[in-house]
Amino acid sequence: MLKLSRERTAFGRHETFPLRHAWLTKGAEAILAYPTIFSEPERAMVELGVGRNMVSAMQYWLQVTGVVAVFHDAGARLTPLGETILGDAGDPYLEDEATLWIIHWLIASNAELATGFFWFFNRFAMPRFGEPELRQTLTDFVERELGITRAQTTLKSDLSTLLRLYAPALLRGAGEPAAKGGGARRQRLGEEQLDALLAGLRLIEHEPGPGGGYRSPRRARPYLPPIALAFALAERFAAEPEMPALPIRQLLYGDPNTLGWAAPGAVFRLSEDGFMAVLAHVMEGWPGCYELRDTAGVHQLYRLAEPPDALRLLVEYYRRDAAR
Repeated sequence: MLKLSRERTAFGRHETFPLRHAWLTKGAEAILAYPTIFSEPERAMVELGVGRNMVSAMQYWLQVTGVVAVFHDAGARLTPLGETILGDAGDPYLEDEATLWIIHWLIASNAELATGFFWFFNRFAMPRFGEPELRQTLTDFVERELGITRAQTTLKSDLSTLLRLYAPALLRGAGEPAAKGGGARRQRLGEEQLDALLAGLRLIEHEPGPGGGYRSPRRARPYLPPIALAFALAERFAAEPEMPALPIRQLLYGDPNTLGWAAPGAVFRLSEDGFMAVLAHVMEGWPGCYELRDTAGVHQLYRLAEPPDALRLLVEYYRRDAAR
């Protein structure tokens, strides 16, 4: 995970393409066969079977999720995380829902390469919203808190891509009249709806009714796999190794006084009760890793002598899953 800072931000580098189901697997396989493939656009277009902009988008998402390290002309390689998730002993075809939750965490906690996504899940708290107010709130954040200027087209592109990744456009009803060219548009929307990798997490949903809009409230989410929160907590503690404990409120909401790190409770859109319920499963599943204490009236989560490593947790999870 990468901390939000004014000096290192990125908006719109996905070429308006949300992460698709096959891209991580296809990109990893291509890199294993041709490590310099992303330095050779023409070859990449042929080998990957996509256009030039999609090649750039695929490379971007491989980097944002942390599964690939790119060395420009020297080529690219899978990171240990990429080998774990996409290797034969992991979840190469992303069939395990826990893997999708972890990919979501990897994107939403990457403030340096996916600043708009980080902002939405960690700083934007409106449970219901429309695109205009979403864009205005991001613009205010960029200008006032980051102290930088970004083109409205870039911010609009970032938010549009986020919504298409988590809440793809619904198909027009069969009984509704289609505008000119509507058939092609419906086909494109259908492809996006089927290929939106993280839509099934239900973190952003269309608001029913004629007014449209979206909703992204905090909920209990009892279906959140404990390994996803365990992974996020391990990364959060590893980000500040000198801290023996973190306040539960900070893990839920982040630190409003600093630009700060991602907050697992915010990224997973968990209510307080929901966070504590999943945390109880984490502490039960990985005993001896964490302990809850009240210190000077502050409810805190302490990591014990040997805190878990996020990558090791994931390796063990896939190993146990394969044995079942």
